[in-house]
Amino acid sequence: MRNLIIFLSVFFFSACATTPGRFPGRSYEAGGYVSLEDFCLKNGFRWGFDTLDDVVNLYSEQKEIKILLNSSLVLLNNSPFSLRNKSLYHRGEIMLPSGLKDLIAQQELKFFKPAFRIKTVVVDPGHGGKDPGAVSPWGVKEKDINLRVSRFLKSELERQGYRVVLTRDRDVYLTLRERVNIAKHYDADFFISVHANANTSRKVRGVEIYYLTPSRLNSMERASKLARLEDFYDKRLPHDIKTILWDILLTRNHSLSVEMSNLLYSTFKNLGFTVKSPRKAPFYVLRFAYVPSVLVEIGYLTNYYEQKTLRKQYYQKQISQGIAMALEELDKRYTDRQNVKKY
Repeated sequence: MRNLIIFLSVFFFSACATTPGRFPGRSYEAGGYVSLEDFCLKNGFRWGFDTLDDVVNLYSEQKEIKILLNSSLVLLNNSPFSLRNKSLYHRGEIMLPSGLKDLIAQQELKFFKPAFRIKTVVVDPGHGGKDPGAVSPWGVKEKDINLRVSRFLKSELERQGYRVVLTRDRDVYLTLRERVNIAKHYDADFFISVHANANTSRKVRGVEIYYLTPSRLNSMERASKLARLEDFYDKRLPHDIKTILWDILLTRNHSLSVEMSNLLYSTFKNLGFTVKSPRKAPFYVLRFAYVPSVLVEIGYLTNYYEQKTLRKQYYQKQISQGIAMALEELDKRYTDRQNVKKY
């Protein structure tokens, strides 16, 4: 997960030795703006817009461009550049600096290879110790179910070749901060939090999947705050460079988390589970792990039939297999593109 970030850190730091505090990508004379639709029509691109993170994605057969609105930052086939002017939203249209065309024309373009590869997975069994989580009317404690399913998930993922770390492997209490710090310590590529649900209505049942609700703050403002507060990158890097790195990381993490949530949904549905569409939530473990993250609510302890099956080993294994299948599919999508074997 950090391959791209490490590369960018080295790239930025070497350039900053001569130009402190300035984004070191090349600058191009802009000479005005062109609308997104006109640019794509004239240059053979398809496009998409992530309204949550203000990222414009341009695609062609051999090129992928990521543009952050209100920023001069551009990623062209995963290489960073800085335009003279910022991309912006004006009178209902996305406007791109005309210098973007010059940048594309001057580059020897290669196939886009996302710098993402899953090797280490942190699995987080929710609650534990003095915190039982939800307790069913029949005495089943969420913390126990979470741990059993997480152990099966660990075994399943290890069988597939991943390195897996449990935030807890026994009945012990951990703070939310301790849980996300484990993900940071082991340099996790993905974080999966396992929980069971409860509801005042005993009729409610099914699996639910959550990914992080993006902050309503401007994405660069979010990144700027993290650059000040988190000791994640080389301390010698200027603040504005760390801000750009954080923004790239947060945007990428959110995209992968959403993709994993959708894969979990389709996998559980195909396996015959009752499952609801993925939802956004501001859970602490999703906000502060700083890696692609999902939280899976594996069922309702307040539903008599579901809590009964959740206690059975075969059902716990089925749930863990479903999660593992989704993660393997996500990994396969990216390693196939990169032609890299997992080990």
